[in-house]
Amino acid sequence: MAGHRGGEVEVVDESAVADPAPWGTLRVTRRCCGAGVCRNLAPGLLAEVSPEAGVGVPLIPGSWEPGAFTGVVRQPATLEEHLAARAAVAACAFGALRMSRASEPVPAEHRGSPWKRFPRALEPGVWVVGQPSSRNYGALSYYLERPEGGVLVDPPKPTEALFRWLEAHGGVAWLVLTHRDHAQHHAEVAARFPGCRRVLGAADVNRRASRWEDATDDVEVQVQDTGLPCRLDGSPITLEALPDEELALLPQPGHTPGGMCLLYRGRYLFTGDHLSWSSARRHLVAHRLVCWEDWERQTASVGVLRGWARAGHLRFTWVLPGHGEWGELPGDGGPAATAEALDQAVRWMEAQPPGRVSLMRWVPFVLARTKPEARFGRWVRRLGGGLGEAWLLPRAVRGYLPDYAPEVDAARRRRVAGAVALAAAAGAVLAWEAARGGAGVVP
Repeated sequence: MAGHRGGEVEVVDESAVADPAPWGTLRVTRRCCGAGVCRNLAPGLLAEVSPEAGVGVPLIPGSWEPGAFTGVVRQPATLEEHLAARAAVAACAFGALRMSRASEPVPAEHRGSPWKRFPRALEPGVWVVGQPSSRNYGALSYYLERPEGGVLVDPPKPTEALFRWLEAHGGVAWLVLTHRDHAQHHAEVAARFPGCRRVLGAADVNRRASRWEDATDDVEVQVQDTGLPCRLDGSPITLEALPDEELALLPQPGHTPGGMCLLYRGRYLFTGDHLSWSSARRHLVAHRLVCWEDWERQTASVGVLRGWARAGHLRFTWVLPGHGEWGELPGDGGPAATAEALDQAVRWMEAQPPGRVSLMRWVPFVLARTKPEARFGRWVRRLGGGLGEAWLLPRAVRGYLPDYAPEVDAARRRRVAGAVALAAAAGAVLAWEAARGGAGVVP
């Protein structure tokens, strides 16, 4: 490579120029729909893009396209970070996270599938399973290793290698389905592990299979919501006995009617899509943008947990969601610290608008966002103008989109209202003309 210095030509040895990204470069496209799973697998590299001013950490400019919910904090600088980034890319159910090829040689044992190092222990006996299934919208799965038989929390993508690993670590005695969105592949797990008992909230049981959901009417334990904790077999637990239970199901409707959390040893709370940690806000949150049933009911459910903690019956340190960020709560892990964390979550939830997001609106939004080049995506953007596909969502939740522009939304509403008024006026004129012409006709 030739360069100029003082009018002379300097020859630079290209091999001496350092590669600015030897372990690859991450970038997040606008296909990102906010699942947040990638941020758990590469937490030092990726972070939330928050629509709230002053919330979050500095991100590399240009590392994400406008509208993405995740951005890049820094690029991979080591082999370990390269492997974490590869897993994060593979975990994205929407294909939003991209990574350039590493120029550094990757050892042979780390080539191929990015899931070779999974399942991975978060703490002894508590595993994040690894490869999420796109049919479960990329939700994370967890495994509790126990001498009397393991507990799988939500199904991952079934593979022979994973099934062999589960068999070697005690098998699957119980499959806990936190809610109906994460129930796909339940039959495959049950078929591989005879005697496995599947658990799902009764209100979330799906009688018929659809394009989006498997039928779950054959699930062995269909938990009725009594407003109190219960064991995996559905038998009730008194609040006084809750602190001593190894495993407890906590009914938490709101995201879906039959949503449940699983409490393990008073330390780990597996929440599905009900609650997660926000590293940007530094407290527990729920996700108003993807509340399928009723936000006020979901807020009340979290309020019930807060009440149990205030009374000394509930404690946990870790929140481990299917979607969203996992995190360790501040404090000593006791009921008072748990109550404080839940109180902060409830107060934040109460400040959000009530309502829900119908799947009839969310699914088209995702389709338009993840396949913008398709005919439907082009049609949606043409109708949305500068608002993009945001117009498909209820107005109350558009502010949760990182690139939402209220002024563009207001201008579009005025244009639509004007067009509707003009069409109505034209229709009235045509009707009047037709009536007037008909009056002068002699039969």
